[in-house]
Amino acid sequence: MREIFYQLKELVQKALLKVIIVLFAINLIVFYLYNHFAVTSSSTVVLLLSKFSFFVYIINFILDFVILSILFKIDKQLKKLTEKIHVRTFTALFFIWFLLILIPFLLKGIYINGTLMFVFELIYIIVITVVQILMLIIFVMHFNVIINKIGFFSLETAVFLSLLFMFGQIYATLGFNTMSEAWGNVYETKWFEALMWLLGINLIGVLFKYKTYKKLPVFILHLSVIVILIGAAVTRYFGYEGTLHLRNGETKSEIMVERSKSNPSDVYPKKLGFEVRLDKFVMRKYPGSMQPSSYDSYVTIIDKKDNKTFPYHIYMNHILVYKGYRFYQASYDMDEQGSILSVNHDPGMWITYFGYALMAIGFLWSMIYRKSRFMLTVKKLKQSGLFAFLLMMLLGTGSLKAADTLNVPKISNQAADIWAHVLVQKSGRIEPMDTLDIDIIHKLTLKSKMYGMNYNQLVAGMVAYPDKYQQLPLIYVGHPKIRKMLGIEGKYAPYNAFFLPDGNFKFSKEIDEAFKTPNKDRNVLQREWIKINERVYVAFEVYTAQIFKIFPTPNSAKMNYKWFSITDIQQAIKMGLMSPMDAQFYFNMFKNLALNIQSNNIPALKKTAQQIYELQKSYSGKILPSESRIKWEITYNRLQIFPKLIGVYTLLGLFAIFLGFVEIIKMKRYKKVEISIVVLGYLGLIAHTANMILRWYVSGHAPWSDSYESIVFIAWGSAFASLIFFRKSMLALGAGLFVAGMFMMVAHLNNINPQITNMVPVLKSYWLLIHVAVITSSYGFLGVGSMLGLLNLILFAMNKSGKFDLEQQIKQLNNIIYIALYIGLALLSIGTFLGGIWANESWGRYWSWDPKETWSLITMIVYALVIHGKMMPKLRGEFIFSLLSFLSFFFVLMTYFGVNFYIAQGLHSYGQGVADGYWWINIIFAGMGAWSAIVLLGLAQNILSKISKPIKLEENEYQPKG
Repeated sequence: MREIFYQLKELVQKALLKVIIVLFAINLIVFYLYNHFAVTSSSTVVLLLSKFSFFVYIINFILDFVILSILFKIDKQLKKLTEKIHVRTFTALFFIWFLLILIPFLLKGIYINGTLMFVFELIYIIVITVVQILMLIIFVMHFNVIINKIGFFSLETAVFLSLLFMFGQIYATLGFNTMSEAWGNVYETKWFEALMWLLGINLIGVLFKYKTYKKLPVFILHLSVIVILIGAAVTRYFGYEGTLHLRNGETKSEIMVERSKSNPSDVYPKKLGFEVRLDKFVMRKYPGSMQPSSYDSYVTIIDKKDNKTFPYHIYMNHILVYKGYRFYQASYDMDEQGSILSVNHDPGMWITYFGYALMAIGFLWSMIYRKSRFMLTVKKLKQSGLFAFLLMMLLGTGSLKAADTLNVPKISNQAADIWAHVLVQKSGRIEPMDTLDIDIIHKLTLKSKMYGMNYNQLVAGMVAYPDKYQQLPLIYVGHPKIRKMLGIEGKYAPYNAFFLPDGNFKFSKEIDEAFKTPNKDRNVLQREWIKINERVYVAFEVYTAQIFKIFPTPNSAKMNYKWFSITDIQQAIKMGLMSPMDAQFYFNMFKNLALNIQSNNIPALKKTAQQIYELQKSYSGKILPSESRIKWEITYNRLQIFPKLIGVYTLLGLFAIFLGFVEIIKMKRYKKVEISIVVLGYLGLIAHTANMILRWYVSGHAPWSDSYESIVFIAWGSAFASLIFFRKSMLALGAGLFVAGMFMMVAHLNNINPQITNMVPVLKSYWLLIHVAVITSSYGFLGVGSMLGLLNLILFAMNKSGKFDLEQQIKQLNNIIYIALYIGLALLSIGTFLGGIWANESWGRYWSWDPKETWSLITMIVYALVIHGKMMPKLRGEFIFSLLSFLSFFFVLMTYFGVNFYIAQGLHSYGQGVADGYWWINIIFAGMGAWSAIVLLGLAQNILSKISKPIKLEENEYQPKG
């Protein structure tokens, strides 16, 4: 009987091994299909094939797991063999597997010969399949122990689920071209829904397992996440969202509700229980432009059941709430005779808001709770006290050769100043010519002065002496190939160099080709051609006076206060909007302005400028800025505080870091130098703050509403955090100031527009002040933490050399990093959820998985994992903490720059910019990839360290007794 049993066992083993071989072959084929087609093709049929092969691959993986489990149960020798595999083996295999997974994406777009590609793919697939099966063998070997020792309600499981949740969001934002695709493939899927349920259940278990209820602030903080998830579940299962489209005078009692975000056109009608009538839709625009200032719906609610009728004014950020429905101004008809209202019925909103409030309370309370890790870290810092801060300013805008050596007339400072005070209309904003001039010269030259002349002198010269200034090299050319085609030696070309003798543009073919190429496929040369086209066109507008809209007309109020340039006046005559006599009056006035600049006739120039101002005041007095605002705007332009702060913050930061290292090496503090640095740092911060306040006053809105302003504010947050909270440590102070300098430098890159502009309607909300201020402040603290992490890695290298004993300094710096990250995470979390409240007031939903808010959530998860990593042995080390602190900031960079300039879709697209190619995104991806690999390896090591102890087996466990 025993012999039959062994024969049967041997047959089963052979059969299972054959099945494994077959599965291995299937793995090769399936993984080839998935890897080859999913990465290299985009056709619908092939993508469907790749999805099918991925499904088969997952099923195959599960079968491998089941069969290997059976083999371990019946084969003692295999069991004993695999028990000898060390944790490090798994770590090495995982690292190899991770690198192999990245290879297809790194090779995307690189051409490889067909035969060579086939051989490469075959070898690649064999290697990665073998690695995966070896990893699976180790996992299966320890599966029972994992279940027993790790369990579902463990920190390891929480980290694993959080990573899955995070990677799912990354896949949704980077893996699809549209939001509807992201909804259909991720956000609305059952697996994503199940993942959120598992996270919630796991968190409840972890809260009680670790007895967090004994520390009330910590318990409230973590409980808030559960409450938010409950609110989200109520919204998901019981809420709905639709639209109400009304024409002027139209009444409706039902809305069209979306069945699915992945297919917005699939809608069904739903009765409201009352009627809504649109009495009037009003579109308000900025003076003299087509840019909307606001759009308003004047409606009447007619509720026959409750016998109620009342009017209401709905506009952006001002909603109507009635009987559980919330009506928002979403859009309008192109003829401006109809309104589109977003209608939301969300019973989970107040639950979620309650969760937000609990989170804010939990974060703030835990910062003052004596038993919290935050306060314990603060106490450690108080017991030691390492260093302190800051140095002074550099400016520098070098001039080229003086204008007189180039045979170009130089406009006097007095004449240029009078010209600078003339008011001009640009994109619906009334501003002094000074502001327009600095924008023009910055666009043309990337500088604010050249040839010994400031920006006002240059533009006034272009107006007064167009023929001569067209020969002056003023247009920046960035690409060497284009410089060669133009025949210029330096980086600047004259306007005339771009035109043939007959007046035709020389490079129409190249620019047409650049515009025809999709943005994502444009090379560096094509992008430079598009920039040059913009610069040449701006110069053309100056030489033809087309850009100078300084003349209102008697009918200005009826024309939305539109102002005209002399070129516009010519068109107005042709269209019958202006009489030839009035037009001649305006022509003569502009001509006198130019002639008086030429002749430097200051009294006559003042008189002409005053006549223009009186004309503007007479016909458009209601929209003119005050004299005080004009004066301060010119002051703001001329001070150029923000560009100067690049040198101030960077040099002070570097000097403070250098001093910090010197103090560590010599074990001596230089108190007077530290105080000098701190004082100078405060002066820089005061100047930064004052200039932001000045920009606020000049623009009429908070100075963090566009890309330039928000980056400047992030720099302010970094400087503020380092000076207020970390000034006792020279390394921490220097890191914060250096980060501030780097952000100021980024704000002044060529692709960031520093102009003062009007606000889009959605930003006209007090929530802008709160949400953006809080969330951008968090970037400052997280930036300081990242820079300190990098500095600590340098200290680790110095310590390992054996020449220095820096253990205490490393721990001290990590304590500072922890405080910076904790405050940053608190501000980021509160700011993100305040943004959710703002979104609910503006668009009718507090969470829409918009890429910006999604990446904010990803960043929150990243920093939460770094902070909670202190509770996991394999992630709590000083070196790992410093490394993760540094790498985590790549997720912040992705949240801000990646979403604004690379993804550039969703509700936050009003704040997006234009990037010069996407080479920088690879650096961000590399940083995020390195962070993910380290955390996954740490998690795997942490799990395996709990289960890698040898399992004692009885001799007769897998076979009958003899």
